[in-house]
Amino acid sequence: MKHIVTAASLILTTVIGSSLPTTARTLEKQTSKSETACIATTPAEQLTLNAAKNEARQMAEFTNGGLNVYRAEPAMHGAAIASPCEMLGPTTWRFVIRGGEPTAVAVAEEYTTLSVIIMEGIGRDRIVTVIYNGPIAGYGQMRGTSATPG
Repeated sequence: MKHIVTAASLILTTVIGSSLPTTARTLEKQTSKSETACIATTPAEQLTLNAAKNEARQMAEFTNGGLNVYRAEPAMHGAAIASPCEMLGPTTWRFVIRGGEPTAVAVAEEYTTLSVIIMEGIGRDRIVTVIYNGPIAGYGQMRGTSATPG
C-alpha cells in the first residue's frame, strides 16, 4: 500500500509571476547564474518537460505532507515553460518551487516553504532528487548567501 501512495504522490504543474516577492526574485537570481530557462521546442519535448514539472510538483506536495496541508505556487499548475525551472542538461531540470498552507497560497500568495527538486531522465527511468525542502530563508543560508536583501 505504501508503494501505491508514493507512486500516486509522484504522479501529480509551474509559472513564476511578474509580481514575485523580493525573496523569490533573489532566489531566482541566485539559482539561475549558469543555467538556462527550460525550453521545449517540439511536441515531444513539451510533453517531457510537462511530465517533469508535474512530477516535481507532486514530489514537493508529498514531501510537505500532502494537499491537505501544502499547495505549490500557481506556476506549478500552468505551462511548463513558464515554470520556475532551469535546464541543467538535455534531460535534467531543476525546479525551485515555492509553497505553503493551501489557503494562504490560493488567497494571498503567501509562501513559507521552498522545495528544490532535480528531475533527471525521461519516462520510467526518471530520477527525482530533493535537494532542499524547508523555509525559504533557509535556502539562502544553506547556499551561503542571504535570501533577503539587506
